Amino acid sequence: MLKFTSIGDCVVDNYPDLNQAFLGGSAFNVCLAARKLKVETTLISAVGQDDWAKKYLSTCHKLSINSKFLAGFSGKTSHVSITLDQNHSPSYSKWQLGALKLLKLTPNHQEFFKTQTAVHCTAIKPLKLILQQFSKLKLPGVFKSADFNGDTPYSFSAQDIPRYLSGLNLVSKSIGLKDTKSLNFLKNLAIKYHKIVLVTLGSSGSQVFTHNQTYFQPSIKTKPTDTTGAGDAYLATFILNYLQTKNIPQAMKQATQSAAEKITRLGASS
Repeated sequence: MLKFTSIGDCVVDNYPDLNQAFLGGSAFNVCLAARKLKVETTLISAVGQDDWAKKYLSTCHKLSINSKFLAGFSGKTSHVSITLDQNHSPSYSKWQLGALKLLKLTPNHQEFFKTQTAVHCTAIKPLKLILQQFSKLKLPGVFKSADFNGDTPYSFSAQDIPRYLSGLNLVSKSIGLKDTKSLNFLKNLAIKYHKIVLVTLGSSGSQVFTHNQTYFQPSIKTKPTDTTGAGDAYLATFILNYLQTKNIPQAMKQATQSAAEKITRLGASS
């Protein structure tokens, strides 16, 4: 069985207009998608000492996600408010980091990584030090990836990616289809550094660049309810299918189906 670890954020997603809230955060969402594929999954993140922390722990237990490294710190679990636009795409309030700002990688984490098939890191500015440390780790035989997310105040730009590339096998970035400058930049990264570069384009589909080939997968047309977490579902499904098959088009197709399924539900973890 593949052994997969996700490093990064646990963030409670509040929908004030709908009076609902869900467990979220990219690292947690990636774990949910991995467990659907029956992969042995570990979450490395931080929560506070509140009822939301208990919900994360109980959900991990229920789904058999290893929460040994889900650290608990004093204070509140990270949270953000989400508003959906007419296309059911999210916009976010200022991020309340809470306990997440105390998350650090330790030598115990690094030793654990050596036992894994793949380790994935959410690449966001509040966790910049973790990303720097992770990208430099020497883990022979372990597939290392990082998701540089979309366009929020907490996201790195495509142009920031090269400084973290050396120790990674795959990087991903969500951009708009009309952002041809970033798209060409990411394609050239794959060519120059011989990395797998995954680009999600929302409703326009996705592309994967390698050093010698470009792949495209159209999105599946469906009636969206909430696109929050769709990229996380796509990413986990792609990585794990790719590791099992080494077939990029097949992995993209499976990942697209996973993302399409996700957007029919409200909340990333529903």
